[in-house]
Amino acid sequence: MGLPADQLSPGETVILEMHEHWKHLLGAILICLAALVGLAVVLAIGPDDGFFAWLDTLGWVAFAGVVLVFGVWPALAWWNRSYTLTSERLATRTGILRRSGRDIPLNRINDVAFDQGILDRIVGCGTLRVSAASEEGTVVLKDIPQVHQVSLRMNELVRQIGDR
Repeated sequence: MGLPADQLSPGETVILEMHEHWKHLLGAILICLAALVGLAVVLAIGPDDGFFAWLDTLGWVAFAGVVLVFGVWPALAWWNRSYTLTSERLATRTGILRRSGRDIPLNRINDVAFDQGILDRIVGCGTLRVSAASEEGTVVLKDIPQVHQVSLRMNELVRQIGDR
């Protein structure tokens, strides 16, 4: 779900297409697992008949709601948030129902930096900060897989553009 071919200019090639690391979904996964445990408890202790028999149905409805809001929606948002590095620009695209994007020409990039916390180092991702000569300033790309290689490749492309 990166940059479509019809949005590339003539001669422009895609170098890297990235999504945030799956680590970004850990909170959503844990919430869904907690909802599953809650559903199991409700189904185990809820009576099969009598006045409180509706608790089973309520448990299923609550579980479905939690999974949709805290599981499916964040997963769709993660899937639809992409970063594309081309031979001419860095393109960011976000949104499910309403799409938005930002393109930074490589010749406008001043600085490329990265940060990594302890968990980031363990799973191999990090935050990439791209400073551009524009009103918007710095673009922060969180949880980028292999942030060292992405930073190095972006610096190489910026240097090549500057040498032209």
